[in-house]
Amino acid sequence: MEKIIVKTGIYSFIVSFFLLVAFMKRIECTTDFEGMTSSVLTPFPEFFFTIFRYSVITSIIAVLIAIAYLFSMKKNE
Repeated sequence: MEKIIVKTGIYSFIVSFFLLVAFMKRIECTTDFEGMTSSVLTPFPEFFFTIFRYSVITSIIAVLIAIAYLFSMKKNE
């Protein structure tokens, strides 16, 4: 049971980290009411810290789901 929980935590962290690196935008563009567009570029340290934080949150949620699933399977036995 511990092995499954640890693997779930590690794999969910790695997968979410790679997906966020691939799909999260570093440049945010906004348009005001007059049609003027402005861009905000997030610095690399802040960008990777945000990705790290979201990956940790995703990993914790995945571990909690795995624990709930394992306990429900244990109840059924």
